[in-house]
Amino acid sequence: MTESTGHAGRVVVVGAGAWGLPAALRLQDRGFAVTLVERFEPGGPLASSGGSSRLWRLADTVVWRARAMLETLRAMERLSERLGEPVFRRTGLVWRDDLSLPAVAAALESIGQPVERLAADRVGERFPGLRPDGRDALYVEQAGVVHADRLLARSLAAFLAAGGEFRPQTRVVGIDPGDALARVLLEGGEALEAEQVLLAAGPGTRELLPGLGIELPLKPYIEQVVYLGDPGAEPPAPDLPGLVDCPIGDSPGIYAMPNEGRGYKVGLDQPLRALAGGTLGDDLERDERPERTEAIRARIERDLTAVPPHVLATQVCTWTDSGDGDFIVGRVAPTVTLACGDSGEGFKYAAFMGEYLSDLVAGGSGDPEFQHYWDPARFGGASDPREHFDAIGRH
Repeated sequence: MTESTGHAGRVVVVGAGAWGLPAALRLQDRGFAVTLVERFEPGGPLASSGGSSRLWRLADTVVWRARAMLETLRAMERLSERLGEPVFRRTGLVWRDDLSLPAVAAALESIGQPVERLAADRVGERFPGLRPDGRDALYVEQAGVVHADRLLARSLAAFLAAGGEFRPQTRVVGIDPGDALARVLLEGGEALEAEQVLLAAGPGTRELLPGLGIELPLKPYIEQVVYLGDPGAEPPAPDLPGLVDCPIGDSPGIYAMPNEGRGYKVGLDQPLRALAGGTLGDDLERDERPERTEAIRARIERDLTAVPPHVLATQVCTWTDSGDGDFIVGRVAPTVTLACGDSGEGFKYAAFMGEYLSDLVAGGSGDPEFQHYWDPARFGGASDPREHFDAIGRH
């Protein structure tokens, strides 16, 4: 259902990605006059929200994040209703580790979610072809795939149909906050004025912070994933559950998910490199690394024997680590709300952030527990990013 409260003022949303685009739609539905500004194209090869899918899960090592993910599941159901088709599906998830299982099980139980313990020699019962490696696992029903490309495309179409203004291929070079009116400065000299600005620019956020008078420890990375399967089969890969295979010894973890006819998508929990300068700037090189492609292919050939080990496609995108691995969300000026530091987990929160950020922009205070951990002021002005990010299952 579309929510409308009449004309509620002007808003500029900077960034048409996993958070900015759903938030722009929600704000437009609430009666705001929204202009959505995007440097590239939603889901394009240079954006941080590209690709056909993302893994969502209620499984986490910390109770409050599991609670946030439960809210996200409900928000995905509401967004699916708003768009007229599902933006996610349930596939189940196998989470394997030698350290984090008790914490994950406790977090799931705290939000009333069932969890099944799998002994090391039984992992193949829930994930056919998963090679036992001596570690136990959990099977979680409430997990699956976000249809990332569909969510972005349908949200943009709905935003435009609701009367929103979209400005793609438009670079923001500064934000001038004011007590009653903010100015968003565009490359070429144009300025957009609005009562409220939502800054959700992903790895481009850091270069816009000086105008807001704040500094944050942000470090954007480039990540690569690989789609595997049999190019002569239909579908090219079996419809397996999602997988979180946490690090073991010196081997990094992997995350993986089905892709409905596009192969089985696998990523190594290890970025290719950091973005030059620690911000998007003009570091737009997005080439795959053949050695990374082969490392993932060989890992799947060894550990996921039900997946044909043939590379169908690769994809490179960006993500931004915060100083502690948690999101940075909140009001940073009377006219500016900030949302950044997705820490590689942002898209699974897309539907939730559409609702949550629109409430903050409209004057809400947010969930007290979430804001305790997401408050932009928690870093005390520190700007040096941390050198090492949290591995899967270690946050």
